Amino acid sequence: MADGEFKIDQYTVIGDIATGQVSDVFEVMEEGTGNRFALKLIREEIVTDPTSKGPKVILSQFKQEFKLGEMLEHPNLVSVHDFKMKIQVLLPIKDPIAYFTMDYFRSQNLKTFMTADLSNAQRKLQRLLEQICEAVGYIHSKGWVHRDIKPDNLLMTKSAEARVIDLSLAMKINKRSKIIQGTRTYIAPETIKKQKAVPQTDIYSLGITIYEVLTGQVPFTGTSPTELLKRHIATKPAPPSELNSNVAPELDRLVAKMLAKKPADRHESMEDLLADIRNTRFFLEEIAETEIEEDPEEDVKSLVKTLDSRADAKRSRSLKDNPELAEQWAAEREAQEARRTQKRGATVNDSRPVAPETPAPATTQPTPQPTPSMPAAPAPMPGMPMPGMPMPGMPMPGMPMPGMPM
Repeated sequence: MADGEFKIDQYTVIGDIATGQVSDVFEVMEEGTGNRFALKLIREEIVTDPTSKGPKVILSQFKQEFKLGEMLEHPNLVSVHDFKMKIQVLLPIKDPIAYFTMDYFRSQNLKTFMTADLSNAQRKLQRLLEQICEAVGYIHSKGWVHRDIKPDNLLMTKSAEARVIDLSLAMKINKRSKIIQGTRTYIAPETIKKQKAVPQTDIYSLGITIYEVLTGQVPFTGTSPTELLKRHIATKPAPPSELNSNVAPELDRLVAKMLAKKPADRHESMEDLLADIRNTRFFLEEIAETEIEEDPEEDVKSLVKTLDSRADAKRSRSLKDNPELAEQWAAEREAQEARRTQKRGATVNDSRPVAPETPAPATTQPTPQPTPSMPAAPAPMPGMPMPGMPMPGMPMPGMPMPGMPM
């Protein structure tokens, strides 16, 4: 193996895609074939203690995510390939590990896309929603509810080709959960109440996502997790047109129906919602396409980014043994950060500031706000939570780990 190169079994790591609290996602190349995949790796501290309640639930959801990926075949879902889980249960084993590979869909997630260019995200919204509805409707037809629809779990190319990812929280239709899991900014009222998971659960979360794309902010916020959850249950959101005057009244009505507090008051199915989306005028005036100057360096996945993971540990040892290589990587990191800082400064000068919690009506769109997370499973697949963002899988303050009694 060449200096500075590190591998996970037969996969050479090209770069990192996403970093989470319980897993990391890497871009990898398979030895012998040269094929590139995304590889989702559970962190070492989880696989070395697989019998305690938290890791046990995480690993169970990890297995489910892969099995569902094998079962579900749809053009707007990501296919999975290789799976390996080598963990210690009764006796210690050498190098415990858990990962699976999947198609590497080169794209941004919707959260990143609309943060960079909200107007273009709005312009492509209708086409994006059609694909999402078809993919999630397909999941429903197989008897499952996704339960974590949000911008971070929706991948989108510049041509508006979409993928729905991260099935780690998926649950059988009409099954109840003993704990509250999901992302609290997008979570449906019935999930908070520990009621049955139904297709309308995903419709509600998609409604929150649409609202965020239309206005640049989510409809509900709170000073505490409990307050936010209460607003999902009891507060009626303002129509999107109050924050974006270009939103058509028909779209206001569609979003209001998706965000109804009772599942029975929402669309009956994703097919019903899809028909409504196709027959709805979204905007009063057509949104012109905007051009964003891109920095090619932003698309390069750097091997020098710090990752608190098994792979990073191997890389760190390599750097320690090779001071000259470590110095080169440090210089590369410094140069890359300077480029990113320069780009962020240019973006801030050309965009609106983040809107306050109770903004005044505006005709232009603010920059989307970052959103907190509820308990969930391992890090999302490619394009999913941005580094530094809260990660589904960890409990809210005052709440037990997944699998523990309330």
